[in-house]
Amino acid sequence: KIRLEPPSLSLPDVLDCGFCLIHGTLRTQFRCVNKGGSAIFQLYPAGMVSDTFLFNDLPPPEFELKDSGFTVTPTSFALERNQEVILNVEFKPSQVSRVKAEFTIAANNCTSRNYTVTAEGESCAVKIIAVSGGDTVDYDIRSSDESNVVVNFEDQNPGTKEEKIFILRNCVNVPLHYNWEMCKILTEEGQQPESALLLRPDEISPFQISPANGILEPASETSFTISCHPLKPGKYDNTARLWVDDIPCLLPSGLVLEKYDAQHITLAHLAQPHKIRLEPPSLSLPDVLDCGFCLIHGTLRTQFRCVNKGGSAIFQLYPAGMVSDTFLFNDLPPPEFELKDSGFTVTPTSFALERNQEVILNVEFKPSQVSRVKAEFTIAANNCTSRNYTVTAEGESCAVKIIAVSGGDTVDYDIRSSDESNVVVNFEDQNPGTKEEKIFILRNCVNVPLHYNWEMCKILTEEGQQPESALLLRPDEISPFQISPANGILEPASETSFTISCHPLKPGKYDNTARLWVDDIPCLLPSGLVLEKYDAQHITLAHLAQPHKIRLEPPALIVPGESVVGYTVSKTVKIINESISSANVSWKYKTDGDVKFNIRPQTFTVGTGCSRTVEIDIETESPGDKEAHVQCYFENVEKPANLFVKAKFRGPRVTIDAGHEDPVLDFGYIHYRPGCVVQRQFDIVNQDGVEANWVLREMDHCINAEYGESEFQFAENSGTLGPYQIRHAHITFKPNFPRSLKSVIECSVENGTGSKIRVIGEIQEPNVVLKQSVIDLGVVFVGVPVTNVAFFESLNFADCDYVIRSAEGKDKAFGFIEFEEQSGMIYAGATQRIRFHFTGKEPAIIDDFTVAIEIGDNKVLALGIKAEVKGLYVVHETPDIDQVAPETNAEQMDQPNLDFGTVDILNPTTRVLKIINKSNIATHFQLEVEHFKGNHCAAPPISALGDMSTKSYRPVSHLLTKTNLLLDPSARSGKQNDAEYWKKQLSSNKGVCFTAIPASGYLPGNGVTIITITGNSDMWGTYTDTLVSRVGDLEEVRIPISMTVVNSPLYYKLSNNNKPTVRFGCYPLNEKPVSRTVQISNQGPEDIRLDWQTFNIVPKDSQLLDVNFFIGDAFPKKGQEESPSPNSKLIRLSVSPHDGRPATGPFSFDPDQVVIPGRGTAKVTLSFDPSCGVGECSGDYKSFALAYQSLDSHTDSKHCSRLQGEDVPQLKINMTGKVEVPEVVVTAEEHGFTFKLMAGMINSKVQEHTKIHKMSLLNSSKLHLGFSIAASLPFILLENKEGYSLIPRQKTKIDHGFVLSEGLLKVLLDSTRQNFKLDVDPVSGEYRESDEGAVEVIIEEKLLKQSHNVKQQDGTVAMVVQEVPETKFHLHSHIQLHYNNNHIQSIPVHARIILPSLYISPQSVDFGTCLVGQTSQVTVRLINPSNSPMRWYAQYTGETGEGEFSITPSSGEFMQADSCLLSISYTAKTNKICNGVYRFVSSPGKRAVELCLAGTGSHDERMQKLL
Repeated sequence: KIRLEPPSLSLPDVLDCGFCLIHGTLRTQFRCVNKGGSAIFQLYPAGMVSDTFLFNDLPPPEFELKDSGFTVTPTSFALERNQEVILNVEFKPSQVSRVKAEFTIAANNCTSRNYTVTAEGESCAVKIIAVSGGDTVDYDIRSSDESNVVVNFEDQNPGTKEEKIFILRNCVNVPLHYNWEMCKILTEEGQQPESALLLRPDEISPFQISPANGILEPASETSFTISCHPLKPGKYDNTARLWVDDIPCLLPSGLVLEKYDAQHITLAHLAQPHKIRLEPPSLSLPDVLDCGFCLIHGTLRTQFRCVNKGGSAIFQLYPAGMVSDTFLFNDLPPPEFELKDSGFTVTPTSFALERNQEVILNVEFKPSQVSRVKAEFTIAANNCTSRNYTVTAEGESCAVKIIAVSGGDTVDYDIRSSDESNVVVNFEDQNPGTKEEKIFILRNCVNVPLHYNWEMCKILTEEGQQPESALLLRPDEISPFQISPANGILEPASETSFTISCHPLKPGKYDNTARLWVDDIPCLLPSGLVLEKYDAQHITLAHLAQPHKIRLEPPALIVPGESVVGYTVSKTVKIINESISSANVSWKYKTDGDVKFNIRPQTFTVGTGCSRTVEIDIETESPGDKEAHVQCYFENVEKPANLFVKAKFRGPRVTIDAGHEDPVLDFGYIHYRPGCVVQRQFDIVNQDGVEANWVLREMDHCINAEYGESEFQFAENSGTLGPYQIRHAHITFKPNFPRSLKSVIECSVENGTGSKIRVIGEIQEPNVVLKQSVIDLGVVFVGVPVTNVAFFESLNFADCDYVIRSAEGKDKAFGFIEFEEQSGMIYAGATQRIRFHFTGKEPAIIDDFTVAIEIGDNKVLALGIKAEVKGLYVVHETPDIDQVAPETNAEQMDQPNLDFGTVDILNPTTRVLKIINKSNIATHFQLEVEHFKGNHCAAPPISALGDMSTKSYRPVSHLLTKTNLLLDPSARSGKQNDAEYWKKQLSSNKGVCFTAIPASGYLPGNGVTIITITGNSDMWGTYTDTLVSRVGDLEEVRIPISMTVVNSPLYYKLSNNNKPTVRFGCYPLNEKPVSRTVQISNQGPEDIRLDWQTFNIVPKDSQLLDVNFFIGDAFPKKGQEESPSPNSKLIRLSVSPHDGRPATGPFSFDPDQVVIPGRGTAKVTLSFDPSCGVGECSGDYKSFALAYQSLDSHTDSKHCSRLQGEDVPQLKINMTGKVEVPEVVVTAEEHGFTFKLMAGMINSKVQEHTKIHKMSLLNSSKLHLGFSIAASLPFILLENKEGYSLIPRQKTKIDHGFVLSEGLLKVLLDSTRQNFKLDVDPVSGEYRESDEGAVEVIIEEKLLKQSHNVKQQDGTVAMVVQEVPETKFHLHSHIQLHYNNNHIQSIPVHARIILPSLYISPQSVDFGTCLVGQTSQVTVRLINPSNSPMRWYAQYTGETGEGEFSITPSSGEFMQADSCLLSISYTAKTNKICNGVYRFVSSPGKRAVELCLAGTGSHDERMQKLL
């Protein structure tokens, strides 16, 4: 059976079609290449297979994937290897969402794979994000209602032109075709203008939008210019309508509009007619007089400086619209007036000013509610000109806000995101005496400074009232909480940090409220009273002071045992602090009394969760039980801890013969005679370190009452022993009559503990005894005599004779005893030795065997004999080869087994058999192998004798001497002798043999014989046999033998047979096949059939495992009908390491199936075909072939079984060969293959820039080479020739270049990905991002550290380091040489485009305090650190009413790395802080940096700066 290669489609798992507007159609194509085997493919929705059309002649119908809007074609196609097909995916979305669907591609070889197609439906949407232009910035639409965009132009005279710029964003990912239309609103009678919907085109509109039509790029922003050019006076109101074409907008009626009304902009302008008049007066008073802020019910007084810069006039002030002729420009000044009950009062109300004269206007503001108040008043001049002014101020109510609380070990919470009306600060549980702090930030929410002070209060909760509803507070003088600073001033609209500390002195739960009083607040009560202070904020403070948890371990100190009086007893006590904080500890105890204490250390500190050990010394002068109490005091703890101490003391202890628990004074045998005296000595020991008074005497009950006095006399019967002193006591014993002596001598101690000693002895008359009445001979063997000795001892001073009598007992029949001396003399006080011989008659255990010995005239001694009589006993062992020491202590426990394990073919392996004779009986042994016997007629060589203890080595001095091999041509080396020996041993052709050396011999008594069992094989398989051991007359022992033989008896007749390799060398492509012949020898007895399979090693092959699937006989014999073996498995699956890919070329074998006869040879031919091409190995083939081995004539038996085919390790041969494809040698000249360009080269004047390099092509081969060259844009070839032809050693030069264009730069700058591919749209010729592109783009972004000197405000110069972002675009592609033999040579090319960067020094400017109306200037430096040209311009955002900032120049250009100085000027308009930001934008790249500006105006002329 042939395993077909499965197909492999180069189609991604997810097919992303992009974006499409709803009710539209998106068509996308995907290129699908088959990189595997040939197959027919069918497409169908996942999980919806239809058997009616799958792989039949009719193609399946088109299908839509689960109502998702996707349609995929074609649905059926057939592909060979490397063929491709284009899949067309059509998407019609019906709603705004991302849609996914799955379909299945199935092949006719039963393989299938699921793919996901995805796209996103979008609805047309545009958005105006900013409008600016003219002298001022109107507003930023980002923060306003974009659904109602109104653009107001400044009032002008006819004939003038004003422009504004607005930015329109395309909010979808689809390009939109647009055009603008100016319309007039048709308002019906009685209808509000804002509800009008009817629009008609206005042909005479003064407004115009440029560009009027075009394309909005996907998800991008486009700038438009609105111009207003009225030709006649009048008020103009128009609406600019944005039409988006080709939008599939489905109406409820089912119709589809061709264009879509996407955006409206309301445009308004007033064109005033020209007026010619005399010079009117001009007051330098702003239109809006902002007085600032004031608390309600308070008073705010503000002054404004008014200068007349025009003609002379008399001015009158009056409320707008309330002119009174009775006082206008008469002699009487008009009365003071209040502007429409707004709380404003303006004075003076009448004044006259010449040119450049000034007056101070006083504005008084008294707010009554929280709101911003505006009022208008008119200043009229006597020349009938007037102007309205607006005065504004804001009334505020006192308000503060806690915005954050933190501190301690953890952050409690951030009030910004919590309920600030109920601020609760919880302190961590602590012990009394500890202090914890937290920090909170309080914000003054008004623009008025507030004087404050904090007060700690206790909540007074009425009975039955909930604590949270309690409002009654009283000051708490003993509160553990404190806020710092306690009083001060809260700056306007600023934040102030406070510290809350908690320091409890006693345990308990503390709940307080911190009240914030704000002083001098005009708070009007309903009664009309004004409070002096205001309750502004409450903070609930909670803390739990837990009592200290300190314990003593042990809680009571009980000294075990007894202590000696006068000694100091030292014990330790551990103080464990389980409290939250550390604790200070001190000890107190009584210094007088019977028991004295000494504690170290006396005072110390124990940390949190720590412990401390103290040492307590106890001492007393009198014995007995002692009890006392010691107090342990802890700081901030009311009650001390009591430590109960108990100990027992005793006096000194004196012992006799301290080396024994039960001392005995043994006088031994005493030969009694009248007046005999025996002396002994013993030691008295003081066991303690204090003196002891002692007395020695015999116990009264031990004294014989018949004699009335003690038989013992002491050399010293009392005295004093020093500390640990030892004294020798001498005692004399005078016995009164023969007996067994038993008495007790007592040593008593004053106020202490004494001891006693027993006295024993035997007072006897003359006597003879046996030293050992029973002799145990142990194990004896039948017929082997054992010699031993009996000892007689005379216990008196008289000689005695002895006579050996007969043996008695029930076991006397099992043995025989013979004494060397049957009779003799035992001398007084001496020991007599009598030797005897004992011989066992038959195996038995002898317990009752007694020999009678007559002593003297009337005494008989009995000598008992014990023995175990044994016969022949042998143990067989099969230890490892390194454990063959002749041990004789082993017992026959387990069945011996000769397991040779897994061995290689023709590798003799040795195992050891130990025969251990456990008896003292010598015998003979014989060994025999049952089945696989060797040819014993052959003499074994020295290496096969199995000598485990000796090895012979050739001396170093004889290394260069002649050997017998040189003198005798017929002589063999040791290796040849071994090979010849094993060849004869294996001549039976069974595949294996086992030999035992020695096979028979003599086994001594209590001896060990080591036999070497050697197994060798010339054929693989699993072998079992039995070794039969016969020892003496014992039953034979059968020892199983097992051995598994691996590897093959085949070998290649090559120079390096360990790693056989056939090297074919290097050949050109399409050369004729090359052959090599290899001879294979078979050392085994069986015919072996080989089936060849070749594999190629592919570089960078990521596969790890091969799954092999076999059905039936994997390698059947050719020309023979396949019939599976009844024992073989029909289907087999195996996993093997992946070493290479199966291949059909370029290597092949002839024949591919060959039989190697047993003990014979055969030849195979290896061929290398260069016409197969370079393939996946790039022409350098490192392959190998596996020969699967099969046995056609072998049948398994119970002693031998062999594997075949894929179950046997394959015979491997390596093959190398190289197919050379001639290529030209490409070298670069000058700048190489890397193009370095600056993005700033492209500007409005230069739309495209080409950089050219040269490269040379050399034909270094011996062949004629023909090829064509191609490059991918933006890389180009300047010579567009169809083909090139080079003869050997010919060289040519070609110009290649890189084109940097505005379109390429736009794609690079608009991309949001760091790594993407680029190609050119074949229709439009524009660059675009595509996964199939041939140019890879990598965007590199990094920060460059730039250092420069900055002048500080104090005049010093400091070095400042700024991090400037730098962006580089790396474009990688290949110039490809297409040869006539379809070979492609790729030359990598690279382009690096550097985007300009800029930074400013310094990054912020503070003008400080300047005189109002005076202009101050500073200079800053704008720097371009890159070598790229760059254009830049400045944009201002910030305040204009409080001051004016300007910059010179406001735009510029850098041609290279350079810098320029910018002049920044500031003119203060009011006495308030003015902030602004200049944003410098570079092009190309739109990279921006900001310069922060700040300045403060002042009317103090001391702030005037001298120029």
